[in-house]
Amino acid sequence: MSADKRTAQRYPVEVAAEVELDGQVLVAATQNISNGGVGLVLDRPLAEGTRLELMLFLTQDGIEDPDEEPFETPGTVRWAAEQEAGKHIAGVRFEAVDDAQRAQLERFVAALNARA
Repeated sequence: MSADKRTAQRYPVEVAAEVELDGQVLVAATQNISNGGVGLVLDRPLAEGTRLELMLFLTQDGIEDPDEEPFETPGTVRWAAEQEAGKHIAGVRFEAVDDAQRAQLERFVAALNARA
């Protein structure tokens, strides 16, 4: 998806992530995040259109906030590509984000924006 089609600004940040796909949990890391989705780096490819369950461990400066639960939501892979050294990247759009999750994500993104 081209940057001009995006509706939310993306912030470069690396946090730990887990992707549940077909009953299997894959370890991933974020490359960037916005209010609408996330860029993931994984050890295996994901096909465009794949629906998955996503868990992000939102941290500030590498420190997990004990008062914040991980951000969990279903997502859809919008694009995917192979990267060097056997890594794969995928753009995932968040699906079915409720008000509490939206507020959690907005707090995280606001903190990233304040550091930028």
